[in-house]
Amino acid sequence: MSSKSIELPVLGQVLRLNCPEEQHEALKQAARELDLRVSEMKERTGILQLERVLSIVALNLSYELLQAQQKTTSIEALLQHRIQQLDHSLESILTQKVNN
Repeated sequence: MSSKSIELPVLGQVLRLNCPEEQHEALKQAARELDLRVSEMKERTGILQLERVLSIVALNLSYELLQAQQKTTSIEALLQHRIQQLDHSLESILTQKVNN
């Protein structure tokens, strides 16, 4: 995986980053999402200080990430439980077939 430079417009500035080329599109999308969230937050709250708006947006993003991680953990636990149930069912069926 070789890194390649990418220029991203973020909040009226151009950031130059090095990252694997296959991540470029995702980073562009992330930059657009950040711009959109900051603009929406400014409009919704009337807060003009960029640092304060960025703090609120960062907190919201952190909260969303935490929620997604908790959901993933819950789904993984549910799937693991279901796999164990299926495994137990298969063992029971095989045991019955062997005994018959």
